[in-house]
Amino acid sequence: MPYLQNAASFIVETLFNLALYIILIRFWMQWARADFRNQFGQFIIKATNPVVVPIRRIIPAIGKIDSATVIVAITLAILKLLVLQLIFGGGFGNISTLKLLTLAIGIVIESSIFVFMGAIIIGIIASWVNPGSYHPILSIAHSISEPIMAPARRILPPMGGIDFSPMLVFLFLGVLRILLVGPIYGLNI
Repeated sequence: MPYLQNAASFIVETLFNLALYIILIRFWMQWARADFRNQFGQFIIKATNPVVVPIRRIIPAIGKIDSATVIVAITLAILKLLVLQLIFGGGFGNISTLKLLTLAIGIVIESSIFVFMGAIIIGIIASWVNPGSYHPILSIAHSISEPIMAPARRILPPMGGIDFSPMLVFLFLGVLRILLVGPIYGLNI
């Protein structure tokens, strides 16, 4: 029986994580003012508009932060936790609303860190394979990662044609994950 639970949890986690990453890519594209006109940007908009636009009518953006997208991301994380709770037979009685919300926020923050890491990895691989080329996904990845890569390049400029700043950013994101997400997951609420 645990094999069925493990398989079901794998499927649930994969599907919810995919949906969460698509929502977070939309959020970070808006935050970084990425170009939504390319094919990948259009896919992200079309995939997320059915859930984001109705919520945006109720909850407006706060400055540069698209509140509706954040609400959708947190809701997806909560649903993921609830479905996993059901799969493992825990029911809803033994988890508080505050703990559920806190864990969901931790999931969203950790997933955002992974979005940044993924964008940087895409840029690194593209620079090895075909430097200076254009691809819609590469354009989005560059737009998302550049706001955190630019300060790192000022601290650690390229040396001998090699850019070591991604290592500095990965170090920062790893420490951020340990110091911010770890304590959120460890809270006893």
